[in-house]
Amino acid sequence: MPPLTLRQDDEGRLDAGEVAAATAVMARHPYFADFPHPVLATLIASGEKMLVAPGTRLIQRGDTDTFALLVVEGTAVVTIDTPYSHMELARVELAHLSAPAVIGEIAAFTGVARTAHVDAATQLTAVRLSAEALDAAGRAHPALLSAVMRQFGSRFETFNRVFGFYANALNALERRDFDLKLLDDLRNPLPELVDFSHSFRRLAEAIMTRVAERREMANAAAIQRSMLPAPLAPDLLGGRADIGAAMRPAKDVGGDFYDYFLIDARHLVVSLGDVAGKGTPAALFMSATQTALRMVLRREADLSTAVATVNDLLCATNGEDMFVTLFCAVIDLETGDLTYCNCGHTDAMILRADGTIERPAATGMALAILEGMKPRAVSSRLAPGDRLFLFSDGLTDAINPGEISFGDARLEAAALRALHLPAEAFLATLLDAAAEHSGTAPQFDDMTALAVTFTPVG
Repeated sequence: MPPLTLRQDDEGRLDAGEVAAATAVMARHPYFADFPHPVLATLIASGEKMLVAPGTRLIQRGDTDTFALLVVEGTAVVTIDTPYSHMELARVELAHLSAPAVIGEIAAFTGVARTAHVDAATQLTAVRLSAEALDAAGRAHPALLSAVMRQFGSRFETFNRVFGFYANALNALERRDFDLKLLDDLRNPLPELVDFSHSFRRLAEAIMTRVAERREMANAAAIQRSMLPAPLAPDLLGGRADIGAAMRPAKDVGGDFYDYFLIDARHLVVSLGDVAGKGTPAALFMSATQTALRMVLRREADLSTAVATVNDLLCATNGEDMFVTLFCAVIDLETGDLTYCNCGHTDAMILRADGTIERPAATGMALAILEGMKPRAVSSRLAPGDRLFLFSDGLTDAINPGEISFGDARLEAAALRALHLPAEAFLATLLDAAAEHSGTAPQFDDMTALAVTFTPVG
């Protein structure tokens, strides 16, 4: 702050008109409400006139001078410095004091060091009074001292009440049972606590928002977990397939899902999808997709028609304009015949037993975008030892601290190295490889994967 500079007339003294004007203003202050006007005028006349530019420091924290200021025009700001000089919050504003205001009276009467800085926030007119003048006025008119003590006591009472409120509020925040209605008490705080109160309110609102978001994510995660299928009993598969699935959720739950079930003793359905979105809406849309697929595929033999029906059902109830990419396949466990629809989900591989990799192309657009869309069904055949591998983009998009993604090339190489492993171990190896690549970088998306290997009996 620039040093204090005075523009003085008549050696800093106020003329009669200025004394009268200042007296009229200061008479509105609680300290001088019962103070005789002539005595107040005499007190003001004994002081020095100050005309101060914005930004000028009026009082320095830690100083031991004992003058007081009567602010006649303008606004002063009370601040303290914190030890965090490298942060934006190194200077904390405690209050804005507008005319009529009395500043520094406690130090003037008690001689204690200044506890805060005071700067001119606007062009400011003030009267500087010496401690001797104030002390003489207080002795001659005890009502002034009583008013100062009442104001001082009232301020401490308010501080105690406010900090009691803050202590209870902090305890409530810690217990996560804070009621946002309590923040209404902070809308009109004590002037000295305006900035602190506003900061506390913003902090409380941010914490409660985070709590609500965590609650929503917990609900979404619960929905997501509840929709994942239980492992198929080995006797149902009869040793004809080795199937595994895994999901490693991110902090922000998305709409990944996988599913597998038997239509009959011979035909196995496997699917994996990724809903565009996060949180509860994505989880609910995921569950609707999965439920519709199960219902339709149990009564519709043609895969293309079944997926088209699911698409129309989702379009009809898609109030949130969401969509889902989907890979859905039917495997004949007797012959290895594979029929699939790839609706915008290119995160899929057919890993042949001889080490070659096929990447199934899209056969239609993502679901819930266009009513009437009918994806093309593609037929292929799995030979003994061939593996269908489905995954979400959370696997290939996993980044390391250098923001380099795991990518398709690394995933394919890891898949070939682990090709001989059973399905569950195969998936765990790939997910671990992506996590090792990411290192300390946070996981931003779910990593979901499904693998089924054709292992015919005899």
